Amino acid sequence: MAPALAIICLAAGATGTSTADAEEIGLGGLDSMMRGVGVMPALEAIFAANSRSPIVPRFRPIRLATLKTQPEQNARLSSPRRFGRRALLDLSLSQLRQGKTAVPPVFLSQFPSNLTTSKSPRQRKAIFIKTVLPLVLRANHEVRMERQRMLSLILQTSDESGLTPAQQAFLDQLAEQYEVPGTDLTELQRRVDVIPASLALAQGAEESGWGTSRFARLGNAVFGQRTFRKGAGLVPLRREQGKRHEVKAFNSLYTSVRAYVWNLNTHFAYGKFRKQRAAFRNGGQPLDGYALTGTLNRYSERGQKYIKTIRIIMRANRLHDFDDVELLPEPGNGQPS
Repeated sequence: MAPALAIICLAAGATGTSTADAEEIGLGGLDSMMRGVGVMPALEAIFAANSRSPIVPRFRPIRLATLKTQPEQNARLSSPRRFGRRALLDLSLSQLRQGKTAVPPVFLSQFPSNLTTSKSPRQRKAIFIKTVLPLVLRANHEVRMERQRMLSLILQTSDESGLTPAQQAFLDQLAEQYEVPGTDLTELQRRVDVIPASLALAQGAEESGWGTSRFARLGNAVFGQRTFRKGAGLVPLRREQGKRHEVKAFNSLYTSVRAYVWNLNTHFAYGKFRKQRAAFRNGGQPLDGYALTGTLNRYSERGQKYIKTIRIIMRANRLHDFDDVELLPEPGNGQPS
């Protein structure tokens, strides 16, 4: 397969807080006890009006690692072929939960129009999962490729031969990308890692009303990130007088998902999340999305109530079933739009 290179250019001035008003949620959020206001950190905020909001320095465009291989796949599912939108929407979630199939590499740039027109809550949730899950798996794949190369080079640093200039440059670039100071390889290992699909799906469902909020439909905002750059997002209908924030809009669902992954992997507010994730790794245990949710008390102003809501969504919809699913190999040079 030809190498694929993904480049994400991020606009300056974004901070992240969920601001979806009840009237903007639409038909989603059926499992949520209440919406609340999520404190989603941004990719590139220069400052936040509220002193409690996470502060992130201006950030240059992210250049993701070149993708040369795909994750190992089950042999019976690994035959590359072309996939279309229908293959994704016809995907059986029941078979996926049982490990009898895998996720087709179809990356929708926006939510299907029938997500909000369907009168069936079950169908709406299924469409949301089928749309967002491939994007989460692809984002995790890119991080996993970076992590595998990083760990290999870290092991090599103990050899007498050391690293070549190109290898050292890769580690330096990765440290800059993940905002790791100096040569702190321990912290770098904590940050360059995947996000459990169950956690991403649950938070996306809560923050976007299962993809039906105005922000999700018009701005591809799966996780409700805020921006203080005028015109860079959508103005909340119930924004308080004197407030300047907007909900950041993205050019595709994939850039929204990738921004979410980057936030959890870099922002100081989620240090406990990364520490707990590293503990799972060091103990040789699989990542537990339900347990990791308990570290995200700073993700929302609702604190522990928000954590409880996310866990209810995870349990009620058995989202842990999707933590071990696989993404089928992409034919040709496919890229998420």
